[in-house]
Amino acid sequence: MSVDRPSDRQRDLTVARVRERPGLDFVEVMFLESARIFHLSRTHDRFDQLLSKLQEPEGRPLRVTVTTPHGADIEDVQKL
Repeated sequence: MSVDRPSDRQRDLTVARVRERPGLDFVEVMFLESARIFHLSRTHDRFDQLLSKLQEPEGRPLRVTVTTPHGADIEDVQKL
């Protein structure tokens, strides 16, 4: 998959906030470009790695891959 052109499950988004709420099995992620609240599952096999990328204070867009087109469950995060 090319990093240059997003697929139908990918969007280039800038993190606005990452919110960890006790008792939930996911972390909520909000992006500047979307009103939708996205979820990163705590059971994701690369949870710590992806969360670290989302929490970096760069302010630049990331390529976010969701599990289904137009979905809100994060599958992968890549730096652009």
